[in-house]
Amino acid sequence: MTKNRTSFEKDSNSEHAELFLAVRDYIKICIGNDVKERHNEHTTSFYSKEGGFCSIRVKEDYIFLSWFRGYIVKDKYNLLYGTGKVARKQKIYQLDKLTRESIRYYINETLMFLF
Repeated sequence: MTKNRTSFEKDSNSEHAELFLAVRDYIKICIGNDVKERHNEHTTSFYSKEGGFCSIRVKEDYIFLSWFRGYIVKDKYNLLYGTGKVARKQKIYQLDKLTRESIRYYINETLMFLF
């Protein structure tokens, strides 16, 4: 019986692995010491003991973040899209200053709702 590869295994060995790993590391730094990472077939997700933050995966030519509480986050960067009942998405093409600021902001906004 062969084990299905996790999204993390696929994404960290893709042509966008460098950006994927940089975004992943930055998310973990922003969440802090309590961050837990879960891998499944479809995504790599980040949690703390208070609750979930987001998931990440590689898409065609960008990194795809799904913010679990995106529907309640004030989107001051206007980078989130989607009309789902809960999550909102963010496309990342590079980890520049604006992208770093937005990730830190969305994590801080999520933290306010978790506490």
